[in-house]
Amino acid sequence: MHRFLAGDELGNIKAICYNPNAAQGEDKTTTTTINHGAQHAIHVLALGSTSEKPQLLAAGFSDGSATALSLQDLDVSEVHRWKETRLRDGHRYIGLETSERGIFSCTSNGAMRLTSLKNDPEPMPPQLSALPTRLQAWRMSPNQESFTYGGDEVEVSVWDTERAFFPRPESTGSENKKRKRDTLFPGEIWRGKNVQNDHLGLRQPLRITSLTYLAPSSASHHLAAGTELGHVHRYDTRTARRPVSNWKVGKMSGIKALEKGMLEHELFVSDNGNSLFALDLRNGHIAYGYKGLSGAVASIAPSPSILASACLDRYVRIHSTFPLPQQAGQQQGRKGEVLDKVYMKSTPTVIVWDRAVKQVPVAVPEDDDVWETMETADGNSDEE
Repeated sequence: MHRFLAGDELGNIKAICYNPNAAQGEDKTTTTTINHGAQHAIHVLALGSTSEKPQLLAAGFSDGSATALSLQDLDVSEVHRWKETRLRDGHRYIGLETSERGIFSCTSNGAMRLTSLKNDPEPMPPQLSALPTRLQAWRMSPNQESFTYGGDEVEVSVWDTERAFFPRPESTGSENKKRKRDTLFPGEIWRGKNVQNDHLGLRQPLRITSLTYLAPSSASHHLAAGTELGHVHRYDTRTARRPVSNWKVGKMSGIKALEKGMLEHELFVSDNGNSLFALDLRNGHIAYGYKGLSGAVASIAPSPSILASACLDRYVRIHSTFPLPQQAGQQQGRKGEVLDKVYMKSTPTVIVWDRAVKQVPVAVPEDDDVWETMETADGNSDEE
């Protein structure tokens, strides 16, 4: 059984369980509301490691509030609640991450916070940091030692997590001159550059809409970014500031979401139309897409064998996935399809995988013993 957690526009958190071995006549996908909201949309969800019992679940809401929940199976209890007072009208949460130190959060106006959950002997004050404004995407690296962001005319940037919370040095009279565009901020360790001008020599607008790390475990120098113009940029922070690849893949008005798949060379991408597809990171070609979507996919949650998507048409869908060809450019053997879908009543805004796969035993009727009814084969009974 696979379980996903989805937040919706009313602030509810629902568990979506998919059982591919469900008996005939039973629903393969079931939905349970585990936390009722307060009419404020959930912008971001983050789930702690499965080694933690219970798991830590965090959610950020449209009114600037956030909560940390203790999740045990389908039972939740609130651990801590706070509010980002620096969030302004027209801005939103764009990132959330759980860690042993606490919960990291970031808003589109650059308000970054580390909220500690330790209350002994008394509650610890949050650590605050100010990043550039007009952000649209934020993501923490797998080892949590760095994070990246990008936005509306904001280059993709990588920061050291620890140094981001250091106090900024006060400006002096000798620093009144205009700051150079390429000068890194304190705590910033790398900053990308826009793609080359087009064939007319015109500068291309820079609007980063989504970000993800491409390497597993501790590696954090491979990044992918989606843009409002429908491009996917691939970065290698060790070799260049400009994207090492620039692929035009969005069919409509830009990239909505992207997530690295569990399989090699696999990136799942959705646009602002109704397209969701698997992209081959070796050449930027679309390996296969999913049919039957009637709205934009707002959030994607890969797992080892299936994929879940939260769509603005109020459906959560379960999709099959298949490995890409061994060599780039070869024909894709098997293509993904929609295995099941469930109507959510209120529009889902974000979905995450709970990082665990539970084995569900398949019931076998006691009177169905095929071995006892099978006749013994005679080795000398071949027909002449």
